[in-house]
Amino acid sequence: MTTRHQARLPCCLALLFVPWLLQLGSSAQEAFLGLRQPTSRPKASLHALVGDDGTTFERFEKDPSDKKVRGERKASGSSGKKTDLEPVDDTWYEGSIKSYSTQDGFGFIHCDELFNKHQADVFLHKRQVDTHLGSRATRGDQVRFLLGVNQAGKPQARNVERRVGSHWVDFSKVYVGSVKDYREEKGFGFIVCPETHYIFQSDIFLHKNEVEKNNLSKGSRVTFSIQVNKNNRPQARSVERLVPTSFSGERSEEETEMAVDA
Repeated sequence: MTTRHQARLPCCLALLFVPWLLQLGSSAQEAFLGLRQPTSRPKASLHALVGDDGTTFERFEKDPSDKKVRGERKASGSSGKKTDLEPVDDTWYEGSIKSYSTQDGFGFIHCDELFNKHQADVFLHKRQVDTHLGSRATRGDQVRFLLGVNQAGKPQARNVERRVGSHWVDFSKVYVGSVKDYREEKGFGFIVCPETHYIFQSDIFLHKNEVEKNNLSKGSRVTFSIQVNKNNRPQARSVERLVPTSFSGERSEEETEMAVDA
């Protein structure tokens, strides 16, 4: 091949390559060209996966052959009729639960501002209650929400949060804590978490079902969401155990000697 033909080859390849690259999105172009490293969304917040001593954690993977695990995956994978609506905007409205029926799967929120505008109370769907209100909605509960409009043109609540003391709480949020204690003979224990203690002024109740399902013991690091019991006290749900994967901190001489003796 002559020198002139060799010089033309890169140009020809570039003409073939450029149209293909232009079809890619900007993020894909950056990743392909090495301008930006593709990022993956963490399973939980950073402080959830890194302990104070530098130990990193990851979620404990349950045995897929376990009947309970298969049942959970089947339930989580089930699909139903979509009832959630995109919010009209990012304006938060405040109101109170006017009514809610667990049997019917819906209720209503009264909000003076929206009632004057729409001449109707705000529809509250069961999915919002189960996901964002800890599976409980009681008449008189103070709530705030984003606004959606259903097919009938009526207001419908989205991303509902309950007032707890001076805080607005979304019960779908995932927290990080540790098992403070567990009383096997009584079938319950508690999770300690500074963030939830600031909100509820108490530790989080931990039922034996969550303990047995995740093989928890005193000191186990966990992620969890919250629901409230009939007395409106917080209880852990969707608990997942975190297991240490590495240690980046420095041990003292005493800790090193204890580790060697062990």
